[in-house]
Amino acid sequence: MMEPITPEQIETSNRKARRLRELLHAPEILVMPGAYDTLSAVFFASLGFKAIQGSSGGVAAVMGLRDGEVIARDEMVDIYRRMAQAVEVPVNADGEKGYGGPDETAETVRSLITAGVVGMNLEDSLHHDSGEPTRLASIPDQLAKIDAFMATKKELGSEFFLNARVDIFLTAESPERKLAEAIERGNVYSEHGADCIFFFGANDPERIGILAKEVKAPISILANAACPSVQQLEDLGVARVSYGTVFPRVGLTAIKALCDVLLAKGDPSALLNQAFPHGELAQLLRDRPNAKSN
Repeated sequence: MMEPITPEQIETSNRKARRLRELLHAPEILVMPGAYDTLSAVFFASLGFKAIQGSSGGVAAVMGLRDGEVIARDEMVDIYRRMAQAVEVPVNADGEKGYGGPDETAETVRSLITAGVVGMNLEDSLHHDSGEPTRLASIPDQLAKIDAFMATKKELGSEFFLNARVDIFLTAESPERKLAEAIERGNVYSEHGADCIFFFGANDPERIGILAKEVKAPISILANAACPSVQQLEDLGVARVSYGTVFPRVGLTAIKALCDVLLAKGDPSALLNQAFPHGELAQLLRDRPNAKSN
């Protein structure tokens, strides 16, 4: 049975959700790193990031799994609860596809609000990264989920944030069709209450600039090595940028470099001397609020 949500939980979540919206609508682009566990969330907050995005791919990878709702919803919610309790900045979860249809999406929203998270991503692909062309939910089917999302937050008196993800650029459609449908979906999702429209796979500066002009809501980009710089994205009109699984992958690059030296029976001192200081890590963990083991 779902635990009750207290007025204090709603007010805390709403306060942080309002802060996230303020950051989204500020002149400066909002950079949200992709947290994958409590430590990464704490570290990002300590570095000065003003809000944190959860990375479903990163969370799954830490558990030795691939992305795509392979983690049970209750387990996913608990991971984000620990992140939200550990930092003062807003944490936006990756709700993936909502864990089912409209009713399941509503339950996911309710669970994440209870966890102290301020919002979530909701993607419109039926699947991706499976070796087959990505297929999208129909617009009416996706709107049914968004409407369930909005009805749930209204019922709870919540200001829960919706980052509506558009995955059309992952499909096999023509470039022209992709752009037209991206704009269509973005505007329809916004009309139904989405706070931000999150485009996956939009890397080209010209395309990004068109999206920023034609979509009547703040837009977000999932950036990679092919994307413009953060400053260029800001100049193009992008309100928010996130980086998905790049942080654990960069971390693995550093770990592999050390492992290669060790496996070769070499001298690791140069790499060890570059490691984040143990004392600073201890201080970071000791000082974080609401400290709980992870």
